[in-house]
Amino acid sequence: MNRMSSNPAPASPAWVVVCILLLFSWVLRATAADPVDVTKLPLPDQRPVDFTRDIRPILENSCLRCHGPEKPKSHFRLDNSEDALKGGNNGVDLIPGDSAKSPFIRYVARLVPDLEMPPTGKGEPLTPAQIGLLRGWIDQGLPWDKSSQTNSFAVSLSPTFGGTAVSGNVQKFRELNWQPAGLNGGLEQFEMSGTISPHTKYDFSGRLLRDDYKLNYALDRNDLGFIHAGWDQFRKYYSDTGGFFPSLNPSAPDDGRDLYLDIGKAWIDFGLNLPHWPQMKLGYEYDYKQGDESIINWGLYKPGNLRAIAPAADHLDEEQHVIKFDLDHEIAGMTIEERFRGEFYSLGTQYTNRDVRGASPMENASEGNSYFQGANTIRLERKFNEWFFGSGGYLYSKLNSDASFTDSVNNNTLLYDSIPRITLEKQSHVFNLNGLLGPFSGLTLSVGVQADWTGEHGFSGNKTLLNPAYTNGISVAPVTVDVVPTALSSDYDQSTVTENMALRYSKIPYTSLFVEAKLQQETIGQFDEDFQPASGFMQNTSFFSQLSDVRAGFNSSPWRDFSLSGQYRRYQNDSHYNNDPGLLPPASYPGFIRARDLLTDEVDAKLSWRPSSWLKTALSYKYQTTRSWMDTDPISGGISPGGGIAAGEYYSQIYSFNSTMTPCRRLFFSTTFSYQPSTSITADNGIPEVAAYRGQTCSVFANSTYVLSKDSDVFATYSFSDADYAQNNYAAGLPVGLEYQQNAVQAGWRHRFGKATTLQLKYAFYNYVEPSSGGVNNYVANSVFATLTYRWP
Repeated sequence: MNRMSSNPAPASPAWVVVCILLLFSWVLRATAADPVDVTKLPLPDQRPVDFTRDIRPILENSCLRCHGPEKPKSHFRLDNSEDALKGGNNGVDLIPGDSAKSPFIRYVARLVPDLEMPPTGKGEPLTPAQIGLLRGWIDQGLPWDKSSQTNSFAVSLSPTFGGTAVSGNVQKFRELNWQPAGLNGGLEQFEMSGTISPHTKYDFSGRLLRDDYKLNYALDRNDLGFIHAGWDQFRKYYSDTGGFFPSLNPSAPDDGRDLYLDIGKAWIDFGLNLPHWPQMKLGYEYDYKQGDESIINWGLYKPGNLRAIAPAADHLDEEQHVIKFDLDHEIAGMTIEERFRGEFYSLGTQYTNRDVRGASPMENASEGNSYFQGANTIRLERKFNEWFFGSGGYLYSKLNSDASFTDSVNNNTLLYDSIPRITLEKQSHVFNLNGLLGPFSGLTLSVGVQADWTGEHGFSGNKTLLNPAYTNGISVAPVTVDVVPTALSSDYDQSTVTENMALRYSKIPYTSLFVEAKLQQETIGQFDEDFQPASGFMQNTSFFSQLSDVRAGFNSSPWRDFSLSGQYRRYQNDSHYNNDPGLLPPASYPGFIRARDLLTDEVDAKLSWRPSSWLKTALSYKYQTTRSWMDTDPISGGISPGGGIAAGEYYSQIYSFNSTMTPCRRLFFSTTFSYQPSTSITADNGIPEVAAYRGQTCSVFANSTYVLSKDSDVFATYSFSDADYAQNNYAAGLPVGLEYQQNAVQAGWRHRFGKATTLQLKYAFYNYVEPSSGGVNNYVANSVFATLTYRWP
């Protein structure tokens, strides 16, 4: 009987080859030399290493900028022992007890190409002594400061109390200084922050003052996400004084109203920061404005008087809801940025122009507006090589809006006009491409092009007229209500192409030259129509403009304490209008305008000089001139003479001087001076009401600090501004302009009671004189505040 062999079958040749290769690889790995020559490492420090004294300063100065809790590079953190021992994307970086084999030591010793730490430009290389301390720390088992591993908590409070006494126009003081009169106080600043774990931190901060509030909360967890939320509101004050005319009584009437706007917003953002995932943020924001603001659409002082100086105000009830989504990611060296915004907006305004005699309002206009607008942008950018960086983006926006308008005038005869529904649709497409090339032998070129198209369509239906007859405020006839069949529509199409170019050259020693240019071509087609039984209006206008904005200049610093820079700019905008003469009423605006040219020239120069270590000065000068011309058709009645018209001119010069001085270690002083004379001229065409504006503005700001001792210092600031810019037009019209002088002085004393507590006392003096209002807006104010700041621990 045949018996089976007890010997196993021989292994296949393939498996034999695999086993031999694996064994050979293991032998090579075991016997291969370390690719890093560890003999070049500084010797480890043999003294007992104290983390707080020896190691923490090195990490904070050289490592934590990139490897701290905020978006650590390669997901490697050095702010706590747990994360430090885990390592990052490149594996374990710290091997307790073996510093020579720890990749971290090889990186900081700059022995591994392309992984030198800190990277070039991010910090100074570590010294051999510092590397020796780090080696000793690792060899001794990575002892860590235990206090840094526990939860931390810090608090800061700054209560303040004081007040401001105002003599004169209180409302003007509030408007110019953005602060209320009388007693004020609260928390000028507070903050509570801490860490729940090495990965999680929180912060709660803000201020709580009279009519000024702010609350912020942030909860962040590394490698996961965050929640940020907040609310802030402040009050903007307005003066209720109207215009000024010396022969009337009162010459500058006021409305007797307390005018202010409460402006605020609340928001919350949720973020996701997972490793290797796109960074995403989803948020909601609510913005609002509520209150009354003054406007300069002043009304007639009295019926039949042509001096329009009666004050006017606008009541606002505005709110906006915003949904936000942001995404940022990087794929194969390309950065992707996605932004979406959805806005729900509503606005209700009520404009009131009051008769200063105290009678019923002369005019009351109400407007309502609501819309939804969605906008989405995507942007890509990438550095393709050492000399080319490119980016591109696209934006799409869509808006749908509804509005209404009502206007009533009561001047012994009530007139009422209402348009209950106005609709608007608008959408935009925007594309852009940009590139940065260079440098090539000191030459850098950036170019960009953007094309956008916007289309709008608006429509409104019938309007209602209410025409009761009044005599001395008493109705003498029945009210008649007329519904006027009306079609108001408008179409607007705009196409724009913009090209940008910038060229910089830096090969000249201590000097750089630059040239920048912007070119824009714009085409607009606009069609408007208004059909009513008694009158109608139709306009069909095409518009084309070419814009060029070119500037060239230099920056030079041939000596270390001396620098000079300058530039020249020319801006030109040529516009041409093509109106259909068969549709447009011949004397209407802007049908008689055929072309408009605008030309601006600017020259800037700045000289900086530091004659000594304690003195630095800078002197700058700017000259600007703007001129505009129009080509028109002749229109009778003095509307337009026809032909070319020099429509307006503007001339301005700005001189400024800045100086900073520290003549001794205890004293700091700086000052800035600016002076600007200017002239603005509008073509009057023989109309005496149109007059030129001429004048000048001047401002001075200075501040200083003197250290009395290591715990005390005194400080002071001074500001002065002066303006005399107006037109001389009392005889023919209403003079418009401003002449004023404003002085403000603040002085204070600070004292530190140990490390935790600081007391500050501050006094302020304000003086404002405004001759252009006949002195009605003048005021003098004195303010005193005490602020105590406490920090723990």
